[in-house]
Order: sequence, then structure tokens, then C-alpha cells
Amino acid sequence: MNRIVVVGASAAGLAAAETLRREGYEGTLTLVGDEPLAPYDRPPLSKQILSGQWRPDRLPLRTPADLAALGLDLRLGIAATGLRLAERTVRLADGTALPYDGLVLATGVRPRRLPGEGAHVLRTLDDALTLRDSLGRGRRLVVVGAGFLGAEAAATARRLGAEVTLLEP
Repeated sequence: MNRIVVVGASAAGLAAAETLRREGYEGTLTLVGDEPLAPYDRPPLSKQILSGQWRPDRLPLRTPADLAALGLDLRLGIAATGLRLAERTVRLADGTALPYDGLVLATGVRPRRLPGEGAHVLRTLDDALTLRDSLGRGRRLVVVGAGFLGAEAAATARRLGAEVTLLEP
């Protein structure tokens, strides 16, 4: 195998790339992510980032030097939009076709977006910062989903002074 493409530049995608290198893979290793940021830690988004306790610069999972040492072809800020199995290529939003001999899909999930102004999701750093800007004393927030992430976001919003309703569909 000479070319491996990892689609998904989050913790799972980074772990796959690191494991490949640690196990001796020396070929081209491309990491594709739709966010413009290097892989970062998502769990603090609903608590430390949302509350303002942490600045975003605390989130990266690895230093730039650590990433450089992996010898990755980083394709950040560009979404993978298609997969052509017969051609063994991943199509990117800019029209680029990345050929591969091996493929890792580590894309995670996408939250369902509700229609309407003022409806937020919490998946990315940008989502957390946008939501944080809309929170505060006297604000009202309805959180749909009482799982770990929803409960943590609701508790953080409450500590910031928002009136919070937590719904479990």
C-alpha cells in the first residue's frame, strides 16, 4: 500500500494516522477534515469552552511539531463529498480526487439541525463559540437531547445565568 486516505480529522482520524505510523506504514498518509483546524479535543466544547473557562488554544490534540513528525498530507477546511469505490478515489469539495490504496472513514456524526433563527447545534468549536455568544443572564435556552452532551451544555448555560429547559425527545 502506497497511499492511505483518512477521512475525518478528529480524535479517531488522528488515532488511525498515528497507529499506522507507529505500526510502520511509510507511504503517503492523507488526513482530510472539513474544519480548518487541526484535530482537537471535542468534549470540552460543552463545558470549558461554552463557559469561557478555556480558550480555544487549549483544544488541539497534538502540537504542530507532533503533526509534522507524522508526515501527513493535511487537507483541512475541505470536505470529502464523494467516494468512488471502483476508481478508489475520495472526491473533495474543491473537485480534487484523492486516489487511495487504503481508506479509513472516521467521520463521526452530524447533528440534526432544526430550522429557524436562533437554533444552534454543538459539534464544532465554531458551534460552541456561537452558542456561547448567545448565552447569559436572562437568556432562555431549550436544549433538545438529555444525553451527556445536552445535559452538560444545559448545566453550563444555567451557570451562566440562562433559563434552561432540557427536553428528551
